Amino acid sequence: MLRFNYNKPAKELTCYFTGRLDTIASFNLSDELYAKLNTLRGTDDPVVMLSDKISFDMTEVNYIASSFIRICVTVAKQVPRGHLSIVNCDPFLKKTFKIAGLDEILIVS
Repeated sequence: MLRFNYNKPAKELTCYFTGRLDTIASFNLSDELYAKLNTLRGTDDPVVMLSDKISFDMTEVNYIASSFIRICVTVAKQVPRGHLSIVNCDPFLKKTFKIAGLDEILIVS
């Protein structure tokens, strides 16, 4: 449901999500995602910002719940503005991010 690819020289983390990211799936993957971010940050303190660029690849996602949007907002607060991208969204997902107003603070494509 979630796999990572970290390009150390470029300091870029790509997170590949699959399936329906409903409330239960989002809850299950959030711990794994936050643990990876903490590893990159070197601490579990979310106030310490990551300098890495992060991409959420949504190629294989067909549904997101508000709980996944909460994850996006939480991660967006941990990186500088413009460092979190949501990529490869189908039109329905793009519209969902736009309705939530996240297209203002995230790069959604």
